[in-house]
Amino acid sequence: MVNKRTQELLEADAEHVVHGMYTIGQNKGIVIEKTHGIYLVDTEGKEYIDLSSQLICVNLGHRRQEIIDAITKAMNDIDFVTTFFGISNPYIIEVSEKLSRLTPGDLNHFHWTSGGAEATDSSIKLARMYWGRKGMAGKYKILSLYTSYHGSAGVSTNATGLGRGLMQNPFGPVSPGFIHVPPPYSYRCMFGDVSDCGQTSLYYLEEVIKAEGPESIAAFIAEPILGAGGMIEPPPGWWTGISDICKRYDILLIVDEVMTGFARTGKMFASEHWNIKGDMMTMAKGLVNAALPFAVVALCDEVYDVLKGATLMHGFTYSGHPIAAAASSATLDIYLRDKVVENAARVGDHIKQRLKTEFLPLPCVGCIDGRGVFQAVELVNDKESKAPLEQAVKEAFWEKLFDAGIFTRVAGWLGNRLFICPPCTITIEEVDKALDIIKPLVAGLEPK
Repeated sequence: MVNKRTQELLEADAEHVVHGMYTIGQNKGIVIEKTHGIYLVDTEGKEYIDLSSQLICVNLGHRRQEIIDAITKAMNDIDFVTTFFGISNPYIIEVSEKLSRLTPGDLNHFHWTSGGAEATDSSIKLARMYWGRKGMAGKYKILSLYTSYHGSAGVSTNATGLGRGLMQNPFGPVSPGFIHVPPPYSYRCMFGDVSDCGQTSLYYLEEVIKAEGPESIAAFIAEPILGAGGMIEPPPGWWTGISDICKRYDILLIVDEVMTGFARTGKMFASEHWNIKGDMMTMAKGLVNAALPFAVVALCDEVYDVLKGATLMHGFTYSGHPIAAAASSATLDIYLRDKVVENAARVGDHIKQRLKTEFLPLPCVGCIDGRGVFQAVELVNDKESKAPLEQAVKEAFWEKLFDAGIFTRVAGWLGNRLFICPPCTITIEEVDKALDIIKPLVAGLEPK
């Protein structure tokens, strides 16, 4: 039984709020009204460890005072000014300069948006514009992976491969020019029982390029580690192969760091684990610690030079919002000052060790995956069949997590991956507290 205030809020929510990724007309029965550090507090006063950093976006923990102060200071100077028509503001210039010192390679030029999906949309349009400027407008097709997530806006939904059609089917057909290929998901390889899922994935991709005609393909977009798909890390050599294929067939490589960027995997950007040099990079979430909507597409020097001089008939009202830029600038300072990358790597190694030794032997754990504070546990009916948890069992397990004070997701490609993605600032003591709560719940799952 909840208190009167909570009940009234839930009733008003059910009447007026349409929740994404949830049943229309319903809610979870929880109203979060306060946050601090790694914790969420609901209207009943109950605390939850935020083990998924919300949507894997609150990388620095909740309610960072430096970010609040930066927002307040900027609001006293300026509320909003557009970046359309060549107009700028000191805040977007400052954050652009700071970001250029962090991004790998020569990704020095930025088109700002409000969210990751808008960044995906922009990167695809810029890729097509790039080839048009080079006199090859016929290069318009976009390659991406099944199990990928690149957003749920107009263009980005077409690139997203997650959900076995659930992300696209209710809203009509996928637009022409988008092609999905199987990922290097070795535990559940779409090619069946092959000796090397990663190499088979590369072979298939190259054959698709040949069949479609490389002269028709603008770009390949992928996450360094598949995020919403369930922290699926590619096998060694896969990213090297992807880079080689893109160069061989003159295809732009768009690296989606929306979820994996900003210390999440124990590097500033996950692409640095494989020394990936993308032609473009999309970023959001940890870019501003989710304090305000803010995202960006980075362009390498070569792409920028081709586009330079053209009029970009594209943008969003809130592109380059000065208040979000001020928040992001403060966020980037914290990553460097507090050595957040190093902390995420250190804590991530500890998480990996505990998952390997304590969780993997459990009867309903199929595999563990990911890096840094970007890891997942695949939950199965039994190890031999690898059948994912039944929906009713998964929902009951999820409820037990909430009851135990753990806020996270059980999601992924088949909806059975337990996300271990706390803020990158979490301590070993704090993560041990969370894992100690979760372990008996996972151990309590019975094989079918």
